Amino acid sequence: MHKPKPLTIENRWDILYIEYPEVYDAFASVPKEPTMIDVMKKHFDLHNQTILDIGSGAGDSSFQLSSISKHVIGLEIEDNMRQLAEQKAKELSITNVSFKKGTALDISLPDYSVDASIAITLPLFIEDEIRTYIREAIRVTKVGGYIINLGIAPFCYGGDLASIILGDSKVTEEDTEGVVDRILRNEFGFSYFDYEAIQTYDSVEHIISTYGFIFGQQAIDYIKQTKRKHITWTYRVHYLIK
Repeated sequence: MHKPKPLTIENRWDILYIEYPEVYDAFASVPKEPTMIDVMKKHFDLHNQTILDIGSGAGDSSFQLSSISKHVIGLEIEDNMRQLAEQKAKELSITNVSFKKGTALDISLPDYSVDASIAITLPLFIEDEIRTYIREAIRVTKVGGYIINLGIAPFCYGGDLASIILGDSKVTEEDTEGVVDRILRNEFGFSYFDYEAIQTYDSVEHIISTYGFIFGQQAIDYIKQTKRKHITWTYRVHYLIK
C-alpha cells in the first residue's frame, strides 16, 4: 500500500528524484521564456555535435538539446527518472537521444568522447564532489569543446521567491550556488553570464502541485495569498572551452 502523497517535500530533492519523478517532470516541463535551448543557441555553437547531458533527469534538457545536435547522451543515476525519459523519447519519436545510467562523479565514457559536456541544475552540494564532476566533464570532452554548467545564480534558490523560501539565511550565508560559482571561476577558470527566464503556470493549483510541492509550505502559503502563477528565475551559465 502506497503512503499518502504529502502536500510538500520541503526542498528534499533526494526524495523528489527517487519517489516523485513524475512531479519533477511536470515541474521541469512548465515552459520558460526564454527557453534553455534559446540561450544555448545564442551563446554556443552546438550544431551537429555529440553532447553529454550530465544529470539528465526525466529527459527534458536532453530533448531540447537534441533539436540542435547530432546526438545527445543523457547521463542519469536514478532509475525512475531514466526510465521516464526513455518512455518519453519513444512517445515523442526522438531517435538521436540515448540514456545511460551513471553519475557526474564517475562518467563512464572514454576520454575526449563528446563535443560538449552540459549540466543543467545539477544537484551537487559538497565541494570535493563539485571539483570531481568538473574534472570528469573536462576529461570526456574533446579539445576545443565546451564544458557548460547552467545553474541557479547565487542567492536565487527557488527563483524570485528565494526570500520567502529561505528567509534571512538568503543574505547571511554563502549558498550552494555561491560555492559552485566560486569553485568554477576561481579554481577552474570558467567564464559566466546570467540571464532571467519567466516560468508561467496555467493555474494556481498547478503551481502549488509542482513548485509548491518542491519548495515548501512558505511558498505554498505565499502563492495562495497572492494567487501568483509565475516564477522569475535567474540563471548563471558557467562555460569553459577546453
